[in-house]
Amino acid sequence: MEKFNIQIDKPCAEDFKTFTKTVNGGYCNSCQKNVVDFTAMSDDEILNYFSTEKSKTCGLFLESQLKSYSPSELSSKSRRTSWVSSLFGLSLVSLLSLTHSYAQEKTNTPITKESVVSKKDNASATTTDKITVTGTVSDKLGPLAKANIYLKNQNIGTQTDADGKFIFPKKLEAGDVLLVSYMGYKNKEIKVISENHSLTMISHVTLENSEIVMMGEVATNKVYHSKRTFFQRIKSLFTNE
Repeated sequence: MEKFNIQIDKPCAEDFKTFTKTVNGGYCNSCQKNVVDFTAMSDDEILNYFSTEKSKTCGLFLESQLKSYSPSELSSKSRRTSWVSSLFGLSLVSLLSLTHSYAQEKTNTPITKESVVSKKDNASATTTDKITVTGTVSDKLGPLAKANIYLKNQNIGTQTDADGKFIFPKKLEAGDVLLVSYMGYKNKEIKVISENHSLTMISHVTLENSEIVMMGEVATNKVYHSKRTFFQRIKSLFTNE
C-alpha cells in the first residue's frame, strides 16, 4: 500500500455523544451510517483499517490524526519495537536466573518474622475508614454521559450515567487518586480526602477541551512520489527510508 493522506473535506455537525453505541463507534440516525471512532487508535491500527476497508468511511478523528500515513515507516517502527521487546525479554530471563541463583545462596540467612508481623500490626492500626466517592462529570455545556472514572494505576473504574452522575464501585482510602477522562477532553485527577471524618466524598468535575475532534466522511488521497534513483534505492536499504 502506498503512502496516503487522511482528511475530512466536509466536517459533520452532528453530536457523536448522542449516537447509538456500536462495536467500533456510533450510529448516526441522520445519515443512517456507522461512524468509526478512530480517536483511540494508533497509527498502525488506522493504517490497517484503511488497507482493508474499501468502502466509504465516516469517522471521528483527533486533529493530529489527519495526516500522511506511510506503510514502510510504520512497518520499520514495528520491527524496531519487536527487536527491543525481544532484547528486553532475554535480559529479563537472564536477570531472573541471576536472582534465583542469589536467592539459593541466601537460604541460610535467618529471617526475623517478628519484625514483619509488627509492621503489619502497625499498618492495620493506622488504616483509615473506607470512603465512598460519588459525583458528577460535565463540561461547560452540561453533563457528560459515559465519562470514564478510574483508580489511578489500577484497572478499577466506572462510567457516568446519562445525567453525568457516578458512584465509584470500590470504597477508597484518603490519598487515593481517581483519573477522570473523556474523549477530546483533558484528563483530570481527583484526590480522595476525608473531611470531618466523613465516609462519603462528593466530587463535581468539570473537564476542558484538549484537542479539536473532527467528524465526517473520510477522504484518503495517495501521496505522489517521483521515482527514486539507483543511489536513493541503495541508501534506503540502510536507512529504512
